[in-house]
Amino acid sequence: MPELLGSGEFARRSRLSPKALRLYDKIGLLRPAYVDPVNHYRRYSPDQIATARLITMLRGIEMSLNEIGLLLEEQRTQPDRCIVRLDNFSRAMGSRYQGSLTLLQHIYESLGKEDSPMFTIHTRHVPERHFLSIQRRLRANETDAFVREAKSAFADHLRDTKPSGPFTLVFHGIVSNESDGPLEATLACPDDVGPAGVIGVRTEEAHDEAFTTITKAQWDYPAILAAYDAVACSPEAAARPNGRLSCREVYLAEPASINDDELICDIAFPLGDAIA
Repeated sequence: MPELLGSGEFARRSRLSPKALRLYDKIGLLRPAYVDPVNHYRRYSPDQIATARLITMLRGIEMSLNEIGLLLEEQRTQPDRCIVRLDNFSRAMGSRYQGSLTLLQHIYESLGKEDSPMFTIHTRHVPERHFLSIQRRLRANETDAFVREAKSAFADHLRDTKPSGPFTLVFHGIVSNESDGPLEATLACPDDVGPAGVIGVRTEEAHDEAFTTITKAQWDYPAILAAYDAVACSPEAAARPNGRLSCREVYLAEPASINDDELICDIAFPLGDAIA
């Protein structure tokens, strides 16, 4: 089939490595036009070069392979949706850039041993509370879906009963692209509310905590790392280390309902016993 290109020539023209071509074939992102049934050599159509170069450019702006796959499918079937997806990614990329600048500013201040003007640290006493609870091991890209599921489950379970405190995410471990938590979604409720299905209940002891309240812009990753570090390294936390409870995000508003400059949540670290 002389009109097709071997994988080496296609890699050269498309500026994709042979290793990348093998991966993209394996995951279905860029299938060869033809695979020889005898020697299994992959051959590509010249028409696929534009798609391969588009993938290279999208990877250059750090779009995930999954997102690229969705965009390519929309490019074939719903071109207008493809542009909307790219617009959404562009806005998210701008938020990440601003978040990186926020985190960089905090790093400068930390290395200079200066108090952070971005984050004011407070302390408060939190009384004993009864919680609805759903806990799961998951990675960072699964968090949003888990939060939606937990909020919906809590609302269905409580029905007309009002919660007695804010929705809170409790991090019992690191939740990132490499580490899977565990993460617990909680909602304070009256003492007579019991468990149901995936929802458990527990009582958390009274405690003091150090916290800072952040805006939606500061909540976006990676800016939120600066807030966590500011509380964890604060004099308030240093004076009372070894708290028995896990750090948490205590929500004040729904993310979708507020602007970037509005307050969204507290980053809170429960404190240990006071040092005598």
